[in-house]
Order: sequence, then structure tokens, then C-alpha cells
Amino acid sequence: MKAWKRFLMLFGLIAVIALLGAGCGDGDSVDNGNVEGDDHTHAADELDAHAVEGAYLVNAGDFAGKTAADWANAKHVKIEMNEYSFVPNNLTFETGMPYIVELVNNGDVKHEFTAEDFFASVAWRKAESGESEVKVPYFTEIEVFAGKSVELYFVPVVPGEFGLVCEIEGHLEAGMLGTITVTGNAITDPAPVYAPFVDGPWVDNGTEVVAAADWSTMETIEIELGEFFFEPNEVRLTAGKPYKLVLHNHGDVKHEATATEFFNNVAFRKIEDASGEFKGPAPLEVETFAGKETELFLIPMVGATYGLVCEIEGHYEAGMLGTIIVEPAN
Repeated sequence: MKAWKRFLMLFGLIAVIALLGAGCGDGDSVDNGNVEGDDHTHAADELDAHAVEGAYLVNAGDFAGKTAADWANAKHVKIEMNEYSFVPNNLTFETGMPYIVELVNNGDVKHEFTAEDFFASVAWRKAESGESEVKVPYFTEIEVFAGKSVELYFVPVVPGEFGLVCEIEGHLEAGMLGTITVTGNAITDPAPVYAPFVDGPWVDNGTEVVAAADWSTMETIEIELGEFFFEPNEVRLTAGKPYKLVLHNHGDVKHEATATEFFNNVAFRKIEDASGEFKGPAPLEVETFAGKETELFLIPMVGATYGLVCEIEGHYEAGMLGTIIVEPAN
């Protein structure tokens, strides 16, 4: 691990543990692959290093769901990304408050907004661009393309101080870093539940599989989304092969691609649209706006037959469902 990263993680850990010692809390819910009841989860009265390092917030929806947080009165924060800085680069958030953070890339190259420990500790609702909405259990990296913007919806749960960086080669070295401070008391009702990353329902060695893959050999599969169908509605893949699934929404309303069991059995690289790249352990939901497209980069790992649906109200009932068949590797 890079020295700067070890320093930031240690600094954030010390700060959070000190603050949590004064009052650990309880938590709120968006369905993000929760594994509540697992022996490895940590309730608020047991928070330890897992609250900032090596674990994620399991019950994010209890805090950031559509009805759990007052999104109509969310605080808006604008962050400009340039060569090579965040403006502002010292951010302050308050526990329990819903935020919509707009990342605006005013530079000539893409930039990344990464705060590993902070991202894992907050309750995520979604990331949204001009093309799509992306939901994952927690984000690991958000990249914004030059001249584009992305909005992040989340609720901070635990106080502390965290490092913020752009990890694209050369950007950190040029000074693109900052700090995130979360003030207030740790939330105690409902109780936040943390679980180690390795206990999540997704493929636990997915990062290594993605890094080792030859992405120049990936196959592109195009899927049309319309009122109310997937075309084709049966997609065949082979385990162990890298794919780019391109979702084209040719309809007049937004559509969603949800395949929980499939998503939890892939090595996930990223979701990409015309505004940026979104990375996390696995997708939960991908909504593509009318006339737009979204790309999923992934490697199926387990041969099986999986369901594909659009869960937007009324769409599934109108027949918007399909099947993903993953054949075992030869």
C-alpha cells in the first residue's frame, strides 16, 4: 500500500475511534445486498476499526432510502475538479444529513473523486449523471470526464476525518488531494451495522480477477431497453470471459436493469456512461435514461441461469423481464 494512503487511513482511523469513544450509535435502509444477522457484522455499540477500514455499512437504506431521509431538503455541495485540485478541497459534512454532492470537472482530462474509508462508512443512495443512475452497496471510485458532472447522494453516519484524493496517475503527486470532516454525533437510532468487505455477497476476489483479465479480448453484448422489454430478452455468456454489456434505452422513459444474483456472481470492473465511471464491489441497480446508454464491464464467474428485470413501478408487470444464461467455462 502507498505510504500516503497508509497515512490517510491511519489518520482517519485515529480520529474516528476517538470520536466514537464519546458515543457510538445505531442506524437506517436502501436495499444494498444486506447480510444482516451475519456473525461478522458490527452493531453501533461494537464499532471498531471496521467502521472506517476493511468494512462497509450494510444497512445503508435505513439512512439513505427514499423515505428514510428528507431528500427534498438535502444539502447541495458543489466541488470543482481541475488540473490538479479540488475546489474546495476541505469538505465538512454532518452526520444524519442527506447530501447531494455535485462533482463538476472543469479540466481538460478526466479526474477521480476517491475517499476509500469515507465511501465505505456513509449510507449511499445513488450516483446520478445526465445518462443514468447507479446504485452499489458502496462506491470505491468515481471518475468524471472532462466537461461533465456527476451527483452523489449519501448520508454520513459516523464522525471523523478522512482523506480525499484523485488516484489517476500523476494527479495526486501534482497536489490533487484534500480532507473530508464529518461532524456531529454517531447515529444511534437506528443502529448502523458494518460488515467486513470479504463477507459481502459479491465475488470476494473480483478485484484480482478484473486486474488479471485481458480486456482487449472482451466481447460486447448490446441490449435494447424499451416499453416494456429487453431485446434480446435472453443473453448468453460464458463464465470466465470479460464482457461489456451495453444498455441502450430507446424508450421514452427511464428503464432499469436489475439482476441481483447475476451481479453478485460476477467480477465487476465498472459502470460507464458519457459522464463518468462508477466503481464498487458489484452493481445493485442500473437505471438508463431515455435516449441514453450505459455500459457494464464484468466477468461472469458462476454458470447458472439468472433473472433480469426492470423494477421501476409497473415495468415488470408490463412484461419487462429477461434471462441471463451463463455457461460454464470450457
